[in-house]
This record gives sequence, C-alpha cells and structure tokens, in this order.
Amino acid sequence: MFIDILCLALTFVFFWSTIIVFLGLVKPSRTYRRAKDKLHFTVIICARNEANVIAFPVKTCLEADYPKDKLRVVVCADNCTDATAQVAEIAGAEVWVKTVPSAGKGDVLEWAMERLKGQGAEAVAVFDADNRVDKHWFAAMNDALQGGEQVVTGCRHASNSLAGMISGWYAAYWDVMNELSNRVRTNLGLSGKLTGTGFAFKYALIEARGWDTRTLVEDVEFSVQCNLEGVRVSYVADADYADEQPETWRAMWRQLRRWATGGWQVARGYFWPWVAALCKKPSLRLFDSYFAILTGMSVAFVHFSNILALALNRNWHFFFSVFGSIVFMSWFMCFSAVALSKKGGGKPGWLAIFTFPLFSLILSASVLVTLVYPTRTWKPITHGN
Repeated sequence: MFIDILCLALTFVFFWSTIIVFLGLVKPSRTYRRAKDKLHFTVIICARNEANVIAFPVKTCLEADYPKDKLRVVVCADNCTDATAQVAEIAGAEVWVKTVPSAGKGDVLEWAMERLKGQGAEAVAVFDADNRVDKHWFAAMNDALQGGEQVVTGCRHASNSLAGMISGWYAAYWDVMNELSNRVRTNLGLSGKLTGTGFAFKYALIEARGWDTRTLVEDVEFSVQCNLEGVRVSYVADADYADEQPETWRAMWRQLRRWATGGWQVARGYFWPWVAALCKKPSLRLFDSYFAILTGMSVAFVHFSNILALALNRNWHFFFSVFGSIVFMSWFMCFSAVALSKKGGGKPGWLAIFTFPLFSLILSASVLVTLVYPTRTWKPITHGN
C-alpha cells in the first residue's frame, strides 16, 4: 500500500513537470537589456589535482569580452599534490591554497566565500577546473544580474560530446536540463536549478550568512536555499560554457550515484522547511521548486513499480506498455532538447541520441540503489586524460 501511494504521488510529480515543459515552451524567453554598468566579478574555480586542465577556465575567463578591471579569477587549490597551483598562476589566476581537508566542493566554496568578505566582491561566478567559458558569458550574466536577477545559471555543453556514447549521453542530458528544465521554468517565472558549475550570484545574497551547504550536491542545495528565501535561479541562454564529461562506465556510475545520493539528502533535509515556507507564503514558484528535484525520482519509482507489478502479477502486457511509454518519452525529450539547443559544438552523436533511454534507465537505477546504498564520500573525477 505504501509503495502504491508513493508511486502515485511521484507519478503526479512526473506529469506536473511534463505540463511545465509544454507551457514553458509556448511562452517566449525573456531577454535582458544591455547593461551599461558592469559588476565586479570574482571567479571561484575549485580544483583538486587538476594541473592537466586548470589553464582552460583561467585563460578563457581572462580572455572574455568584459572589462579586465572588473574581472578577478581565483583558483582554490584544494589539498593538491600536483602542479595545479603553479599552472593556474602561470595562466594568470590568483591562487588560494587550501590545506585543511575538505569533505567536498561545498566545503571549498564555504572556505572561499568566507575569504571574500571585505574584498569588494559584487558578483561571484563559480566554475570547475575543466570548464571552457565563452567570451560573452560575463556580459550576458551581467545583463541578467543588473536586470533584477540575483542567481543565474548559464547554458552548459559537453566539450567532449563526440568522444563516445557515454559523453554523448551527458551532452544530450545537458540539452534536456538547459531547454526542458531551466529555460521553460525561467520563461514561466519559476526557478531553474544550478548544475554544479557555470553559475553566478550577487555576493550580497550570502555575505552575511556565508555559503552553507552540507550535502553531496551543493548546487541543488543552494538552489533550494535560494528558493526558500524567495530568490529564483534564472537561466541565461546566451551564457555558454562547456566542460568535460565522463567517458567510462565506472566514472559515469560513480558520478550518477553521487548525484542521486545528494538528491535524496536534499529531498529529506529540506522537505519540512519547504512545507513550512509554502504554508507561510504560498507561491507557485516555491511549489514547483521542490517538485523539480523529485522529477528524476518519480521516473525511477515508475520503473520500480513496473518491475514490481511484473514480478507479482506476471503481466507482461502492462510491463511493456509502461516500459515502452517511458522509452518513448525519453527519446522524445532527447530529440526535442537537442533540436532546441543551439547549433554548434556540444552536440551528441546519433548513437548517443538513439541509446539515450539506456542512460535514463541507468540514472533511475542510481536513484533506487542509493536509496539503500548511498555514496558516503565525495570523490573527484579525473579530467584531461
């Protein structure tokens, strides 16, 4: 009975998200006016043993079409045992060396934001060590922040989309996140979701309280914290950037398990604060913000209930009808997102597109597995191989 009620509730979440997609695609995207005033951006790049790639984000940020006196690039070398700090400094970054052990990226960001106090930061941009930033990224983000937004996220692409099927899956996944999650929600005045890197916010938003995330998905947790404070995450389509995606099954599974574990942590830890905030000041944006986190879980439990029904009732007709519907929906989302995304680099290959439902199944499996066997520690993924 409990499983039936849970699956029914999560099925509602799935259909809610589907409605949001269709409504958001109909409504035109918001454009921001070109802002004359330029915010001073402090770029924070968290890096642990990233000497192979750290020069890319540093150089592409410093070469951006943005006033040089309004741009500061800081690399937080987190307990590195290689030449990350030296390579970053040669590339033109200011390097902060962290020697106190970190439990994850959230700890590094907390440490960095505390150091920023009193240094005149107006806006903070967060990137990973393997990112490559488009020259118009800062100008586009500045327009949005000067246009009334407080937290903004850019358009994420895969720098190695054609390296293989797995990296191609990720390229398609980011297209789905860009076009069918963040863009449509921003169009409707709702809140998007940060995806780990390529985002910016006004420093005044956290200056007093600091950065305070404790889960394995600091990006999603920070999104929820902002939503509870009445601040949305806005998607800026013109702020392009790319990063390297996993190319092996092992790296993919480890990353998906971390994402799923963190998702459960956020869902459990912020449920009652979300309910309290919703009761105190009801809003469609706040209502949707929590549902956006549950969307992946809802798909996973639909798979689970389908398999459970097959095991108990041997109803193969029901199994294939539901399974086929999910596969079709996965293909439809993938094709639609790739078609809607910008032409150019970061497009997945045809093999990755046609096999994308397999990625969805693996993603669902990670959600179910981590409910019982969660990831205990954060482990960085090696880049630049």
